[in-house]
Amino acid sequence: MKKFLISLLILIVSGLGIFVLLTTKSTPPPIQVQEHTWRVEALATKYQTLSPTVTLYGRVESPRTTVLRAPPQSTQAEIVALKVLEGDEVKQGDLLIELDDQDSQLGLQQREADRMDTEAQIALEQQQQSHNLTALVHEEALLALAQKALTRVNTLKKQNVSSDSVVEEAQRALEQQQLTISNRRTLIAGHPHRLAQLQARLARQKALQQLSALEIQRSRVLAPFSGMIAKVSVSVGDRVRTGDALLTLYDNSALEVRAQIPNRYQDLMLSSLAKRQFLVAQTLVGDKILRFQLDRLSGQIDDNSGGINGLFQVREGLDRLRLGQFVTFHLQLPPQPNVVALPFEAIYGGNRIYKLHEERMKAVLIEHLGERVTSEGQSWLLVNSRDLKEGDWVITTQLPNAMEGLKVQVVHSK
Repeated sequence: MKKFLISLLILIVSGLGIFVLLTTKSTPPPIQVQEHTWRVEALATKYQTLSPTVTLYGRVESPRTTVLRAPPQSTQAEIVALKVLEGDEVKQGDLLIELDDQDSQLGLQQREADRMDTEAQIALEQQQQSHNLTALVHEEALLALAQKALTRVNTLKKQNVSSDSVVEEAQRALEQQQLTISNRRTLIAGHPHRLAQLQARLARQKALQQLSALEIQRSRVLAPFSGMIAKVSVSVGDRVRTGDALLTLYDNSALEVRAQIPNRYQDLMLSSLAKRQFLVAQTLVGDKILRFQLDRLSGQIDDNSGGINGLFQVREGLDRLRLGQFVTFHLQLPPQPNVVALPFEAIYGGNRIYKLHEERMKAVLIEHLGERVTSEGQSWLLVNSRDLKEGDWVITTQLPNAMEGLKVQVVHSK
């Protein structure tokens, strides 16, 4: 009984101690969660009438580009002189390449000899015709005498003064003279045909002679127009055949830029060209501003392309361009009213921005109207939205966790 009372007393004292500790401990203040505020920059919206710009990627080409080739020739010709190098500027008629023309000179001499031989044959034929005409007169006179002799012999035969052999001899002489006259007349009648054959042969030989002379002339390759040498494909000592490429020449005063224009701008381009409203573009190459003007659109659309090719004339800075050079430039479109210019940092997902509303971000859907390149070379986006009013503040800081209702603090505004 005594042990039980002692144990009970210990339990009571322990319980009282625990109770005192629990009732006397200090209570910590409740934890308050404070919302994070993101520091951002903002831009006040301002509706304006601005001209969008489209960034295009083009390549320089020339509508007057030619590959000069080895001229037609009977054998291979050797390059004996090369007067230009790649990058040289030439004038129309300048000597570019000289080919060995010895074979052509020999061919010309041979054809000249053939021509002279045919001319001699024509002269001989005409002389022979004159002789035949004169001989015909005499032979006809001889025929008349033979006929008289035959008549006289027949008369004597009837008088039994002449023999049959004499008559036969006179008859044979007459027929022989008739045959001679027939042959002579045949030769005379064939004169125009023989002369025509000789004249045709002469014409052919004259043409071959002119062809040889032209071949010699073509052995000196001249510039067909003023321009710049883009490529030289041969060197001195090379032997070339007909049609082999010698060099490439282009007119550097007629350079233009071919660039693909997205399909969404095709109707606008066609409309502007129809109204003779030529759109302008520009770019910067080094420290030189190059200016272009849309001249026309291509007559066909390439397979698997996303637009139509536009051809731009170079209005300023032509000396800075070379054939085949790639150029990035900005095409200025017709002015658009009631648009807002925003930096690309303000755009989310291509069609959404956030404006400031009661210190929080509020999403606004926008319509993309184009781009605009500022005088400082910065690219801005031109947009419009029915939920965006004049003077609204648009967040221009790109936040990775941007969302509706996010609390922000504007630290810099424009």
